[in-house]
Amino acid sequence: MASVPTGDAGLARLLDPASIAIVGASDNPDKIGGRPIHYMRRHGYAGTLYPINPQRAEVQGERAWPSLAALPVAPDLAIVAVAGEQAVRAVDDCAALGVAAAIVISAGFSETGEAGRALQDAMTARARAAGMRIVGPNSQGLANFGNGAIASFSTMFLEVAPGDGPVAVISQSGGMCAMVYGLLRQRGIGVRHVHATGNEADVSVAELACATLRDPQVGCVLLYLESLREAGPLADAAALARARGVPLIVVKSGRSEAGARAAASHTGALANEDRAVDAFFEHHGILRARDPQELVRYAELALRAPLPQGPRVVVVSNSGASCVLASDAAAERGLEIAPLADATQQALADRLPGYATTVNPVDITAALLSNNGLFGQVLPVIGSDPAADMFLLDIPVAGRGYDVASFATDAANFARAASKPVAVVAWQDNVAATFRAHGLPVYADEIQAMDALSALLRLRRLRERDGGAPASHGVMAADPAPEAAGGFLSEAASLALLAGNGLAVIEHALCHTADEAVAAWRRIGAPVALKACSAQLPHKSEHGLVALGLDDDASLRAAFSHQAQTLGKLGVRDGAWLVARMHRGLHECALGARVDPVLGPVVMIGSGGKYVEALRDVAVLMPPFDAAQVVEKLRGLRVGALLQGVRGDPPADVEALARQAVALGEYARAAGPRLASIDINPVMVGAEGQGAVAVDALVELHSANAREAA
Repeated sequence: MASVPTGDAGLARLLDPASIAIVGASDNPDKIGGRPIHYMRRHGYAGTLYPINPQRAEVQGERAWPSLAALPVAPDLAIVAVAGEQAVRAVDDCAALGVAAAIVISAGFSETGEAGRALQDAMTARARAAGMRIVGPNSQGLANFGNGAIASFSTMFLEVAPGDGPVAVISQSGGMCAMVYGLLRQRGIGVRHVHATGNEADVSVAELACATLRDPQVGCVLLYLESLREAGPLADAAALARARGVPLIVVKSGRSEAGARAAASHTGALANEDRAVDAFFEHHGILRARDPQELVRYAELALRAPLPQGPRVVVVSNSGASCVLASDAAAERGLEIAPLADATQQALADRLPGYATTVNPVDITAALLSNNGLFGQVLPVIGSDPAADMFLLDIPVAGRGYDVASFATDAANFARAASKPVAVVAWQDNVAATFRAHGLPVYADEIQAMDALSALLRLRRLRERDGGAPASHGVMAADPAPEAAGGFLSEAASLALLAGNGLAVIEHALCHTADEAVAAWRRIGAPVALKACSAQLPHKSEHGLVALGLDDDASLRAAFSHQAQTLGKLGVRDGAWLVARMHRGLHECALGARVDPVLGPVVMIGSGGKYVEALRDVAVLMPPFDAAQVVEKLRGLRVGALLQGVRGDPPADVEALARQAVALGEYARAAGPRLASIDINPVMVGAEGQGAVAVDALVELHSANAREAA
């Protein structure tokens, strides 16, 4: 799918068409070809409708036309709601007529297999040659409630009444698009844009995200993705959202191998490695949610609350148990239940009964039932406390005898005055509805509320990164080997490549005879490792071609002889040997890099050694990044605590390890698609000030021809 600027005429016509043709128009509003007409007549679309139906003179009160060719003008937009070959012919007719954009609702294309994909690709190529944009095929359609252009057949708009508002929902899946719309409307949140892209033969979710972000009434954009075929348009959308201060929140499904397979069967999508996707989102300031329900919960808070300054939460509840649950939920998500100042506690004691709790979390107890004004008395006091970055108002029980309307009014006034995030927990529907009616975000339990507050803090930190792209400190040499080279490099060549690009590598020598190996050992100093070195043997240990701790002439020659015999049996003709210093460090870590064909270069860092694959204690970053970002990532790993020093061990030289990662990221950016992968394991990390050294490395390159093809 070729990239097209988000400001092109076809995209503009998709969202704000002056005229719409409906191919396969039906007089029945419950038919796919009838529902868009019904919606647009009902929701005030002011443009011209051209129902195409050769069997009828009129469709739903609108004059019908026998064919596209019979129209007096080329419409801005066409909805193709006929099946099979008729759909392909209709798209071709639209392109010939000069229609700016078409929404192909019809199925039976790439989601069905290779034959369907070929049909889809050919149809799309003809449309693009004529300058026409396509949404779909296999799309539920687009809906803009700001202007009534409801070019969609979604049943959800009948089940849940539309209401214009600040949210845009864009999804590859029509069903998921409708679900997110419904969940938002249930929470009283208005939705302006509801767009489903289907198979994405042409127009993508990311392109529509850019287009909707140009609507000044849009204050939050929610995306559902099953694949990322192009990173550029999504990065553009993220930059536009960041510039406008609009949250961009995404569910990317296919986290697991099984999920990726299911996504492929659904839309013919391509899977992306999930950790690389996480790194891409973080790099570009995109907030990720795990599922549609979480997506909507995040959106509710992001729309109705400012970003927090820090992680400290003050909890107020009329239940001691809820205070405990809220504290647990906060701690599990890295938030703090910070102690209140003495002056704050004294002021609370002056207002609360003696059996209430004045520390954080604040338990105002069942006294709320007898004194409905307690909320209004307590909230201003805690609002001025310096420990407060966010607030959670937890009302597990309310009803008859409780003045819930006053609680909600007091809470809303407090939220406006505090200019800090305020979330409410209320599982009773009537209580929740009262608070929502006052513009407050409401959650069913403490876990949901703390999740949302934590997400809002992540969003602030993502924005503070300015898209996660610090200035590069100078990209290293781009071409690592002769133009024709491809495949694995030998370990010696791999280490040389890394050393030439700013990484510290183990002291070593490349040898071809036993005498050379002995001489290298004498020069380096005992003990040493002896490793067979050949591009034909990327994995040496499994062949017994690594000998460690050699510290005399005899043992070195014996190991050399044994390995030479093994190389002969394996038919390796270009064999050489690496003699390397045995290097001890406090910790074994690992570094790696690869170039994702869609997302670009990514770098892995984390626990190393022989258990690296079993532990999977690694983080992924997208370059460019700086050492501080690497250190922050390391803190979030299990190995992070060990690197800080435990049980008398000194802190490790994390800064040196971070510098290695930065250099690796710079090289990966420079190498681009020429790079297949780099594995550096272990990286021996010494005590603070003693550095970090790459001990073993394996580089795989694509050939020059593969690079050009990419």
